[in-house]
Amino acid sequence: MDADFERPVPALLEELATFSSATIHEANGQRGAVSGALKPLDPAMRVCGSALTVHCPAGDNLMIHAAIAVARPGDVLVVDHQGALDDGPFGDLLAEACFARGIRGLVIDGCVRDATTIRQMNFPVFARGLCIKGTTKNRLGSIGRPISLAGEQVGPGDAILGDEDGVVVVRRADIAGAISAARDREAKEATLRDAIRNGACTLDLLDLRKRLQAAKP
Repeated sequence: MDADFERPVPALLEELATFSSATIHEANGQRGAVSGALKPLDPAMRVCGSALTVHCPAGDNLMIHAAIAVARPGDVLVVDHQGALDDGPFGDLLAEACFARGIRGLVIDGCVRDATTIRQMNFPVFARGLCIKGTTKNRLGSIGRPISLAGEQVGPGDAILGDEDGVVVVRRADIAGAISAARDREAKEATLRDAIRNGACTLDLLDLRKRLQAAKP
């Protein structure tokens, strides 16, 4: 179980966190969007950090306990729980353990429980749903290896950014480029907003009239 991998420069993660998930997804070549089935427990929740990847078999949560034990401050637990809807492998006690280790949040392709308490704790959790059923603690998985998160590939040390709109993954090598492109995109959108407020039409601003004419039913 290896959590000794290269993580992004903290300053880059801090800057990445200033953008929305949608902006980063678009600016980074429309790559890295995680399935919209994963939702924050509270719309106000935001998370940005280095992915500590975990494969945790459905019905068991031993690997989540193991991952918390080896996590570093600034990590986000990114857990492939195989999309399970019939168990809740993470609750408020584990959220407390995450706080104690400096873990910034949880993104899990599965369910959680103790939602009310986790919201009160303001610990960011993005999950497929809620389930009160407990789990066993018997099965091995992996920590610090590439996983599939609801179909999106995530490597250890990739950046993970989540907000009300969704979750996006940025490969560690692409973070600086994604930030630069996001700055450019926001500047361009500011110009477009001004034009719209002054009466311009998006069909013209985005040069869509020819596409509209060529589009088929």
